[in-house]
Amino acid sequence: MLAKKMDAPHDMQNGAKFKTKKHGYVTVIEYYNTHTVIVAFENTGNVRAISAAKLRSGQLADRSVPPESIMVGEKIESVKHGLLTIVQVESENIVLLTDEKGDEVRMLLPAVQKMKLKAGEGEIQKEEPKMPMSLSALTKRNKKTKDVNNLLKKMLTDYGK
Repeated sequence: MLAKKMDAPHDMQNGAKFKTKKHGYVTVIEYYNTHTVIVAFENTGNVRAISAAKLRSGQLADRSVPPESIMVGEKIESVKHGLLTIVQVESENIVLLTDEKGDEVRMLLPAVQKMKLKAGEGEIQKEEPKMPMSLSALTKRNKKTKDVNNLLKKMLTDYGK
């Protein structure tokens, strides 16, 4: 299916730049309609389609960038090392940080995330979901699930008759 190309509004002309919330600037490559705008990220060169409304509000993400790299530049307080700055996420589990003196510190990603949670603990209160206390509560199913299972069982028993 080809998208019908329409005249672009004055702010969506080819070459227009928009700032995203987390991934720098994007440039409009082509405008088809309000639902389909082709953009390129300046940092990575990644190209993707987005709606005009999300583009104007900056709510688009660069899918080629791993989510951990968004943490680069954040400051975390450590009991042992003091104030640390995240410099790089080296692999899926190792984070490179620098302290106030400029010394490098490598930590595991879960430890860094735990420190971030402790730092933000005073501000954000998360409620833990209520855990089931008995085996019957754990295996409870709702009516819709039972109906789907019964329908599926009936289809399988009737198959080939």
